[in-house]
Amino acid sequence: MPINMLQTLRKIVQGVNQTEALDDALQFLVSHTKQALEAQCCSVYLANADGGYFTLMATDGLAKSSVGKAVIGFEEGLIGLVGQKEEPINLANAHLHPRFKYIPEVEEEQLNAFLGTPIIHQGKVLGVLTIQQADERQFSEQEESLLITLSAQLAGVLATAKARGQLTTPATKQHRMVVLQGVAGSPGIAASPAWVERVVVDLADVIEDQHQDLAAELERWQAAVLQTREYIERLSLRLGESIEQDALAIFDVYQHMLDDASISGAVEQQIRENATAETALVRVAKEYIAQFAAMQDGYLRERASDVRDLAQRLLYFLQQKRHEQTELKQPIILVAEEVTASMLASIPREKLLGIVSLRGSSNSHAAILARAMGIPAVLGVAELPLKRCAGRELIVDGYSGRIYLSPSQTVRDEYSRLLQQETELQVEFEKNRELPAATADGSRLSVMINAGLAADTEHYGGGADGVGLFRTEIPFMIRDKFPSEEFQFQTYCNILKRFPDQPVTMRTLDVGGDKALPYFPIREENPFLGWRGLRMTLDHPEIFLVQLRAMLKAHRKCRNLRIMFPMVTQIAELAQAKKLLFKAHSEMQDELNDHFPLPQVGIMVEVPAMLYQLRAVADMVDFISVGSNDLTQYLLAVDRNNPRVANLYDELNPAVLNALNSVAQQCRQYKLEFSICGELASDPLGAILLVAMGYKVLSMNAANIGRVKWALAKVSMAQCQHMLQKALNLSSSDIIRRQLYVDMDSYGLGALIRPGQ
Repeated sequence: MPINMLQTLRKIVQGVNQTEALDDALQFLVSHTKQALEAQCCSVYLANADGGYFTLMATDGLAKSSVGKAVIGFEEGLIGLVGQKEEPINLANAHLHPRFKYIPEVEEEQLNAFLGTPIIHQGKVLGVLTIQQADERQFSEQEESLLITLSAQLAGVLATAKARGQLTTPATKQHRMVVLQGVAGSPGIAASPAWVERVVVDLADVIEDQHQDLAAELERWQAAVLQTREYIERLSLRLGESIEQDALAIFDVYQHMLDDASISGAVEQQIRENATAETALVRVAKEYIAQFAAMQDGYLRERASDVRDLAQRLLYFLQQKRHEQTELKQPIILVAEEVTASMLASIPREKLLGIVSLRGSSNSHAAILARAMGIPAVLGVAELPLKRCAGRELIVDGYSGRIYLSPSQTVRDEYSRLLQQETELQVEFEKNRELPAATADGSRLSVMINAGLAADTEHYGGGADGVGLFRTEIPFMIRDKFPSEEFQFQTYCNILKRFPDQPVTMRTLDVGGDKALPYFPIREENPFLGWRGLRMTLDHPEIFLVQLRAMLKAHRKCRNLRIMFPMVTQIAELAQAKKLLFKAHSEMQDELNDHFPLPQVGIMVEVPAMLYQLRAVADMVDFISVGSNDLTQYLLAVDRNNPRVANLYDELNPAVLNALNSVAQQCRQYKLEFSICGELASDPLGAILLVAMGYKVLSMNAANIGRVKWALAKVSMAQCQHMLQKALNLSSSDIIRRQLYVDMDSYGLGALIRPGQ
């Protein structure tokens, strides 16, 4: 495509994206496309909800009075033909085509040449974009190419507008119910008006500058750090009145990031190099945010939000902003571009019923706090019209990850009933939290938690049998150099002491590739399949041995550690890792003059290649733990964080279920201890299937312990296996899910099935 046409395309697409109202965006599109192609008419027709017909929604060339009124069936006319064929139609004289349909009110009698292209999003026809001309001629390849490209660009805009409920007439738009799907961040149901919170300062607004007085600038920065520390302490004290002390460790993370060794020290160095405090802060924050945001591990990726939240608070105090918190007169649902831990903590608990965040995931600290506080939360709702939802009624379903903006009376009534049922169920869940995990017929199970930081054990509130996965990466990532052996030793000891007489499985350093350290940069074109996990640490034994020594010292003191190697692909990698572990153990025994036993050693099964090497693995390790999240991604070749393909990520996919079942069968055959950590174990339905396969140890987010235990206590092992056998014989995720919901309902678990499931 010629450069001038590319420039034209960019201008049109940019103009459409910057126009807030859909009607205005469509009119901008047709007017500028008509002008760019020197056509006499350009129009957009949009499909209705069920695809039965198309409505003229914008035009420059046809009768304006027909906009919103001219309708053509999916099997009628040239517009319908473009939609049916799902490909462009280019005609010199449209009137001669057998599918041409005359619609008097549009006044197109003088227009002969016709080019129509479908607007398709994720395989579904959303509409048709057309240009027309009086001359009898076929449009050129260049014109057709531009129109096709515009249609493809327009598809995303329309899909977002449709999800936001903007494809309606102005008279009905305000009150029409909008249903949006996000990520379930914290279980529960809430209904209340939406309260939209916006950040007072923005890192993007800072203009780079240099200071004139080093001492004064350092003093400004240090004062802002002190004010931020005091502010975080106040938030922690306020929240301490409503949640357990463990959850408040999230704010310890913020305090730690202010230490000289991490953000604060890096900012001071920039100031000494002549940058203003604001400039230095933004530079350092952007580097950390980009580093965390690029990571594959969901928990670690969400730390970008923490850095942004902390940096914005520091900037707030640097700029001496004043922001008066409006006094809330009634309970609300907090809605924001990105709900942060500090934002959440600033609202009185009795006034906060639910949380909706356009960005974020279930691993964010806002979600972790929401679970600790028992507040329903839905995150990652990118299509929510933030500017239009303030004050409107909102229903948050923290189980399904669904929200209802301006819900209908029928939906309100249904959720009112569910809310009452939910209140009663929550009491039952909490009763089961402290009970031993078991099926209805007494088959004993073990429920463990996934944890992240020494200062953050995911608001653990009891009921677990230990830690099934402790990620050791964070202490490496919030510092400006590799943490010392002593620092790591103290970190690991703190965790082990919190779970005396219970196993704690620590994953060795899983950075590299998509998890670059600020002081150890790595650039790769395909980091998901790159130099990460065990691959990286084996290439740097000087790093690996320090961590292993620290782990062994902690185990010598507490005797409840289990070591797990991540991202193992080959048996040779495992052999090399064990060799380094034996070396570290031997050195430690000599140095300490104490012969203490090795901890149990295992691997994470997350690379599909390991499904076919378990026999060899069984001779080399004490246990394996299936990382169901990554294993699912690799099996299905789907990045679940990519919205274009995230709908394909499904742990009930027959391939995933059969792979997990195969792992369990092989482990029993080879007498190898096995467990699973991942989101599937946190879901009662997933837990039932896993137990049927033979997984006796399930590791999950702490918030789901009571819920999963309650569900398992309702079903016998025979019923679990009955559900599994049905699932393994079905051909698609949707069919499997529908069948399992029928079984759940018959077994007394219908209360766990939300509307629309």
